[in-house]
Amino acid sequence: MYGYCGKILRVNLTEKSVATYIPDEKDLREFIGGAGLAVKLHYDMKTFEVDPLSPENVLVLMTGPLTATKAPSTSRLEFCARSPLTGIWGESNSGGKMATYLKYCGWDGIIIEGASDKPVYLKVDANGAEIVDAESLWGKGCYETQEEIEKDLGEKRVSTAVIGPAGENLVKYACIQVDNSRHAGRTGMGAVMGSKKLKSIAAVYDPSERHKVEVADEDAFNKVVDEVMARIKEDFTCNMFTQLGTSGYVETAEGFGDLPIKYYTQGTWEGATKISGAAMAASVLRGNDGCLGCVVRCGRVVEHKGKEIHGPEYETLAAFGALQLNDDLESLIEINYLVNDLGMDSISSGVSIAFAMYLTEKGVGDFDIKWGDAEKVKELLRDIAYRRGKGAELAEGVRFIGGKYGADNWAAHVKGLEIPMHDARAFSSLAAAYATHPRGACHLPHQMYLYEMGKTIQEYDIKSDDRFSNDGKGILTAKVQNFSELFNSITMCAFMPVKPRHIAEMLKAVTGYDYNVENIYTAGERIFTLKRIYNVKCGITARDDTLPEIVLQPLEGGSAGNVPDVKKQVSELYEFRKWPEGIPSREKLEELGLGWVEF
Repeated sequence: MYGYCGKILRVNLTEKSVATYIPDEKDLREFIGGAGLAVKLHYDMKTFEVDPLSPENVLVLMTGPLTATKAPSTSRLEFCARSPLTGIWGESNSGGKMATYLKYCGWDGIIIEGASDKPVYLKVDANGAEIVDAESLWGKGCYETQEEIEKDLGEKRVSTAVIGPAGENLVKYACIQVDNSRHAGRTGMGAVMGSKKLKSIAAVYDPSERHKVEVADEDAFNKVVDEVMARIKEDFTCNMFTQLGTSGYVETAEGFGDLPIKYYTQGTWEGATKISGAAMAASVLRGNDGCLGCVVRCGRVVEHKGKEIHGPEYETLAAFGALQLNDDLESLIEINYLVNDLGMDSISSGVSIAFAMYLTEKGVGDFDIKWGDAEKVKELLRDIAYRRGKGAELAEGVRFIGGKYGADNWAAHVKGLEIPMHDARAFSSLAAAYATHPRGACHLPHQMYLYEMGKTIQEYDIKSDDRFSNDGKGILTAKVQNFSELFNSITMCAFMPVKPRHIAEMLKAVTGYDYNVENIYTAGERIFTLKRIYNVKCGITARDDTLPEIVLQPLEGGSAGNVPDVKKQVSELYEFRKWPEGIPSREKLEELGLGWVEF
């Protein structure tokens, strides 16, 4: 089989059993891999009917057909399950080495079912998987856990995915740390691992037994890969990420009004220059790192107290910096390290703590924390991870806090997922994107801000002439959503400047399937639509496709008083997608080859 290993590891932690699952070739053609194939597996297993923290919830790890090939930035692994934070479709992807190592071992992915009665970790190699006792690791931070497992295995070629105390204590937005500096951050996949008493997954491969991914047309593949590599070298954004990391966007974001400040209530902030990528480069930056097979290397390596550690990305700098009015870069580096070690999503934790600051200022629920108090933030992060005091409340996320304190309109989330560090008042189409994405308030796959700043895709007539306009933004969003689904299915970093033609040609050359610009777009729409069906079965309705009032108030600065018309955009998106009342029509399902879906 070209592009795929043709088999998926299936582990049941309750039964302590390991088996092999052979995916249907039709599913591979139509859902490609990554999150696309994962949602098909989840739909078939009916996980929309189970408690997210029960043994019945299934955690699926999935690579894509381009993983472990020459295609750049494709060592990305999807972690998918019903989310304990949102109660709907949950997915999060991470870079690092693990996706590639799994395919080197001969596996397209892993299906993890059941729950262990004691802490364990999973050792995966070419022969299958071994369930290993991990009681000595339970309670340890992510960094120490990784070091201990690598020492225990004594392997040079090992990749780990680990959880910290937050995952063990079922913090609803606990994340999974991969290879020391990469993270499957959003939707609480770390809590799913914690509920299964699964401390880590370790992939080990032997070079002498390395599985080589077969490519259907090597010459055609090499040609398109060379073209993509040339585009990466010339791309402004990729070069900026190499020099400054994603943190290079901080000052630009503030200028556009895209940087959320003081819990989404302030439009400008002088502190942005103090925590920017340029400020980091001029002071503590010592190098950069990146995922296996990536030439961009956007990760930051910084010096802190005589030690070189992984530095904060844009979302973390914004969530714990601008959102909380903390302009001290050194404290943000410490907070970033602590959040990672405890094992929690920096966006959701940052927003939750900023909400605590906002409620305290308003005199609603005293969390004993003020704006910019970095030391108190670190104390509260530990309380969240171990569910102590007010931390136990914040561990549930802002939707829970808003409900408890009668502040639903101030709770910055969509469908339970905290709003990330991009503002729909600055780029209007983010309103429809946040309101209708399968995960909830999600920014990365579609990156609507890039299209609002001038990025175009001619093949699908994707363009925006006015970042504040609402006209046509529902259609724009739907088209970009369909295209962006491909990145988490093939699986490739969303930062790669590839055209639809590049994706189609790479997929065709690798798999041998007859992909083209038109049918990959249809595949993206098929995957996006099945995720919507999954969410409908979880109870989502059109009433959930909206934004909270806290982010719909006009501000000064770069967004110039603009407020997006969410209702207009979503209605337009529904009409374009043929989703009457937010539910995909039977006509649309048949058109996408999803006629077998039942309501």
